[in-house]
Amino acid sequence: MTASGRPGVPGAGDTTEVAARWGALSFPQFRRYWLAQIFRVLGLQFRIIAVPWLVSVELDRSPIWLGIVAVAAALPTIIFSVPAGVLADRFNDQKVLVVSQGAYAVAALALPILILAGLANIWIVIAWSIVTGMFAALGNPSMQSVMPRLIDMRVMPSAVALNSMVWSGVRIVGPAVAGVLLAAIGTGDAFFVTAVAIGIATVLFASLSPRPRVPSAAASEHGDDMWTGARYIMRTPIFLATIGLSFFTSVFGMSYQFLLPVFAEDILQVGAKGFGALEAFTGIGSVLGTLAIIKVGAGRHAGSAMVIFAAIFGLLIAGFAASRSMPLSMALLFLAGFSSALYLNIGMTTLQVMVPDELRGRVMGIWSMTWFLASIGALPAGALAEVLGAPLSVALGGLAVSAFAVFVWISAPRLRHVDLVDESDEAEAAASGA
Repeated sequence: MTASGRPGVPGAGDTTEVAARWGALSFPQFRRYWLAQIFRVLGLQFRIIAVPWLVSVELDRSPIWLGIVAVAAALPTIIFSVPAGVLADRFNDQKVLVVSQGAYAVAALALPILILAGLANIWIVIAWSIVTGMFAALGNPSMQSVMPRLIDMRVMPSAVALNSMVWSGVRIVGPAVAGVLLAAIGTGDAFFVTAVAIGIATVLFASLSPRPRVPSAAASEHGDDMWTGARYIMRTPIFLATIGLSFFTSVFGMSYQFLLPVFAEDILQVGAKGFGALEAFTGIGSVLGTLAIIKVGAGRHAGSAMVIFAAIFGLLIAGFAASRSMPLSMALLFLAGFSSALYLNIGMTTLQVMVPDELRGRVMGIWSMTWFLASIGALPAGALAEVLGAPLSVALGGLAVSAFAVFVWISAPRLRHVDLVDESDEAEAAASGA
């Protein structure tokens, strides 16, 4: 406890001013955590870029195998996310995080060794994707569970946004870096990047000193089995609506990402360079939306903002599907990236601030699971595109997100009145035992 009476605040006196200026980065433990995230996401992003190259170019497999490998990586993360949340809640979440990421680094090291030895084939890549997907799932809930105990809860919007910024920023620079490495040193050597980056992240995670958990007075009321988190979400409309928005975004709203090459090549007729521009404008919008959260916070009217921007995102994606102009398409994807960054960051902040500490791992495990459903959603989106065409398939996905946002607005009135400024004060008081 500091002189200011707030857990985790780095000092007294001018602490509030420093935190207001630098947000979560004013906390040394979070800075170390954030650096670990940068290395981790760099390793994951390289894997995302390099595996399709390995499958389609080095192993000379047809596009259907890209989907099979993607599903092989996604299924374990979906299956193990909820049990991983139980581990995060029942045991030392930092140790769970370190062990899972260390195991991921070791598993990641196996693939480049097999490639350089000339032993890699499509079945090894599928098995490798399953194993690494499992370790990724085991670490995600613990990663989210540890973070609030590194900061003052009042800067939670900044912490969530900074983590999102890592993904958005690496998404912009990652493909270029991966392409250069693959061309310069070869696929086998380049795959060592994933193992080394996640290994460094593991060391940084191990060096953290999070505050001890402080169970709430009602901890015994929640239960202690694997599905406690799911039951808690189902009977809490705010959380059900928040996670529902994430689910609809992943399964329906993000289908455009998998069909973007079709738009670039067949509909907008801008080729590979145009495809890169569409991806870049989406990423830039996402980065700027995240910066907006860092600058102004989630703050007051957070619930209303989350639902409104979710509805706008769906309409923007539907507009992109109807566009036949490259400049208009880039503008729409830029705005879609901006709006999705806003409402998804607010959603994550809402969960982090309002979920009881003893349930955080299980609830965040379910939140993480919704994100991994995006790879599964690619299959029905592709099948629908075969029947109805890519534009109509993408438009229906976007409109599904907007329709669910309208449903949430009508059915969960309390969510519209969520004020994360007041909620973070309450959460901080609970954490300090006040």
